Amino acid sequence: MRGVALSRKNLGAPLAFLAGFVVVVLVGKGVNGFLINGMKQVVPNGILLQGIVLGALNGLLAMGLVLIYRTNRIINFAQGELGAFSATLAGELVQRFHWPFYAAVVVGLLAAVGSSALVEIAVIRRFAKAPRLILTVATIGVFQIFGAIELAIPALLNKDTKLRVGFQTPLSFKFQFGKVFFTGDHLEVLVVTPLVILGLVWFLRNTGYGLAARAAAEDGDRARLLGIKVKRVSLIVWTIAGFLSALTAILQAPITGFQFGALGGFTLLLRALTAGVIARMESLPIAFGAAVLLTTAQQTLFFGTGRTGPDNGLLLLVIIVALLVQRRRLGRLEGGSSTWQAVQEVRPVPNELRRLPEIRVARWGLAAIGLGVLAVLPYVIPLSKASLVSVIMIYAVVGVSLVILTGWSGNVSLGQWALVGLGALIASKMATAAAPQDFFVILLVSGLAGALVAVVIGLPALRIKGLFLGVTTLAFALAAGGWFFSFKQLTSNAGIQRPLLFGSINISGERAFYFLCLVFLVLALLVARNLRKSRFGRVLIAMRDNEKNAQAYGVPFVQTKLVAFAVSGFMAALAGGLYAYHQQQIRADRFPADVSLLIFSMVVIGGMGSIGGAVLGAAFVRGTQYFLPAQWQLMVTGFGMLLLLWIFPGGLGQIMYALRDRYLKWVADRRGVLVPSLIADKRVVDDEILEHVEEEPPPILDDEPELVTT
Repeated sequence: MRGVALSRKNLGAPLAFLAGFVVVVLVGKGVNGFLINGMKQVVPNGILLQGIVLGALNGLLAMGLVLIYRTNRIINFAQGELGAFSATLAGELVQRFHWPFYAAVVVGLLAAVGSSALVEIAVIRRFAKAPRLILTVATIGVFQIFGAIELAIPALLNKDTKLRVGFQTPLSFKFQFGKVFFTGDHLEVLVVTPLVILGLVWFLRNTGYGLAARAAAEDGDRARLLGIKVKRVSLIVWTIAGFLSALTAILQAPITGFQFGALGGFTLLLRALTAGVIARMESLPIAFGAAVLLTTAQQTLFFGTGRTGPDNGLLLLVIIVALLVQRRRLGRLEGGSSTWQAVQEVRPVPNELRRLPEIRVARWGLAAIGLGVLAVLPYVIPLSKASLVSVIMIYAVVGVSLVILTGWSGNVSLGQWALVGLGALIASKMATAAAPQDFFVILLVSGLAGALVAVVIGLPALRIKGLFLGVTTLAFALAAGGWFFSFKQLTSNAGIQRPLLFGSINISGERAFYFLCLVFLVLALLVARNLRKSRFGRVLIAMRDNEKNAQAYGVPFVQTKLVAFAVSGFMAALAGGLYAYHQQQIRADRFPADVSLLIFSMVVIGGMGSIGGAVLGAAFVRGTQYFLPAQWQLMVTGFGMLLLLWIFPGGLGQIMYALRDRYLKWVADRRGVLVPSLIADKRVVDDEILEHVEEEPPPILDDEPELVTT
């Protein structure tokens, strides 16, 4: 079958990658070197060999991603974490309980295989008939659950949870090659990786389940008609992917080191995901070859710059170029995978009930009660808790910006926290300057910068859609948090002083700043509400639901897309400026890429199509972060996301509006008002009309009507 196993038809691509790699080696060795920090140096052989070793491991992880995508048509964001938690388990068994290394490795591999099988049975099959986007979001929940397990293992078994060490392996001997020191662990990778690949190729080509997996990858519906048990094939594919992920993390830990008590799967994921994108998420050989070349290029870049940031920028550049070059092929793969059926629209109050006193009193009464509670809250809780509520309100503004971009516009964004970081760093830089600007000017500049960067990010969205656009934004978040935010033009270590507003309003205290955040949250909700009711809001929904039909009616495609990105980016960066003033000192490391996934899960929990749900999601996610330990935070958000996607796909907002609709039905019944929009698929007969209908049969006409033919 095409793109799954080695065959004559697809040998050209791996050979092309091999030829490209040879060119890289020759250029690195023989052609005068390149400029590094103003000095001319040549890439040593050891750097290239190290790139091959680490690239082989990333290639195994990329192959697991491709296998799952070919089988389930989803991007498995939990792929890296499945291996990271098993590596944590194996490392604890070796270091704390002094298990033999290979026995601990076997336990770690079995844990990953069993966990992957459990995920397939409990999650993938549960959402088998859901839109592919929802199933992909479910893997983010799985990522958070296994991240919680990864954090919990050292917290429960080892007191020193932050020590960065490698595994104590039997292959601890060292040797030098090309100015780089290697150990037996590097040689182990060079031996194990080819054996695993050969075993996978043999399984796919020579076993019944391997042939079934290839057939299901080509056409799942046709495979079912041929009698192939697709569910069993999916289970086998997930166990293989879990094994590859665990093997990658366990073999890499002795080489690069391993930090217990921290999430390690996210960095593994994006490198493999970049290789999978180059392979169009369908070819195992191309994915493996791309991973080797990419990792070699990253090692070369690290050798040249001495920093780990530029290699993340390289991943972003490669992902954008690969997606733009292959957009037609990937667009066909995305057909049906990025449907937005699960984004439940908030139904407005019916016109028949809108002006009734019960409705108007309930609407304004609930708003007044909510504002009243929030106004009294900082006076009845400690100031530390008031500061927590301020952060929740800032997160709610970020959630509203993501509802506009993803829920209404249909552009999957997994890098929203990077826009918040951009606004925060710009606000911090301007506020700590020798001549600081006005508070509102700083927030305006931060918002405009976020809008500009969001438009730049949105340019690929004109050609890249669905889940692959999410991959692009995630790569931007990784490059921003790991590299862009470390530029001197954005960093400032000085403390931020909260100024006097309008020359008289002091916001230096936590209670005063609380009310400032409340004002901005109310403004964000009002702006989003009016935007949704405007023509532009209706155009966004039309473009999201049926892009081609909307364009046929004259909707400006490019303008609508970019304006949605600009509005969302402005609101997120503005929230970042508020966050900078709240924290009063901002560092670049406060905006890691994995927080963007948490922000996305926050909006999913609250309700992707509801601005009120964004507030509820922020309160749920951020509240758990303050009241629970780190490992339980991810556990609660992960299980909460899966539970809501299963029972209430519309999130907490769906529950809230369902209660509202019940109240509307009660008012309609009490008033005797017929509201068709509240009684779906139910035929209503007016009893008063029936009283005037005669029980006599209808009169019989003497002449039958003529049969008219056309």
